Amino acid sequence: MTEQNPYIHERADEQRSPEELADLAGGREVSLFIVRHGQTVFNTEHRMQGWSDSPLTELGMEQIATVGRALAPVPLDLAFSSDLRRCVTTTRGILDQRTDGLEATFHEELREWNFGGHEEMLSAQVWGKLLAKHNIEVERELDAMRDLASELGWSGMFDGIANLDETGKSEFAAEIVLRADRALAHVLMALAELPGDGPVGGLVVSHGGFISTLLRQLVPTTAPDEIFPNCSVSTVTLRDGVWQLIGKGVEPQDFVYDA
Repeated sequence: MTEQNPYIHERADEQRSPEELADLAGGREVSLFIVRHGQTVFNTEHRMQGWSDSPLTELGMEQIATVGRALAPVPLDLAFSSDLRRCVTTTRGILDQRTDGLEATFHEELREWNFGGHEEMLSAQVWGKLLAKHNIEVERELDAMRDLASELGWSGMFDGIANLDETGKSEFAAEIVLRADRALAHVLMALAELPGDGPVGGLVVSHGGFISTLLRQLVPTTAPDEIFPNCSVSTVTLRDGVWQLIGKGVEPQDFVYDA
């Protein structure tokens, strides 16, 4: 792009590079198992959920049980979760199926993108505002969003939504990136501080949008428009200072731990 995108609120100049994040692990081999929460009512209604919450569905609880069984044999040293209820319930359901007594810590910085005054609204209604502003017709929502992203870039698209939020509470893309950076730094430093110098594993339970941000921080080639299924598992490893995405959005019933 030759000119600055008018929707970019600020640049994330303080964002760490993947190499800088790797350094925080203190030379240890790291495996991160990043899980999206179980299905919620708002998911089924296609509403903007963000920092709002809605109850887990019956299917959501089944997904939690399934991913818990799949992750039970995975060697985990620490568990981190968003503090929003849907993630807390998902995390506890996963850990209940383990025999090692692992407990989680819950963190605001692992929350979903904050959509401010747009939360609890139908997704099509919210995105429709921005699509209409750019004269893009909504025939299929995802295709229309990709058309918009090709025009504005994904950061610009989310900043456009934030600019349309009359409450002023929506997060801008740069703020989300820096929050993801802080969250990853906390996870990696906590793992690095564990006794010994051997490989370590961490469980991270978060949200569909924010997981895509986390993955792009570590593996920048990750597509920004990935939609991760509920209770899917994305696995990222750090070996010899290099991050590798070895499993992305794997459905809970399909996840198999390969020691």
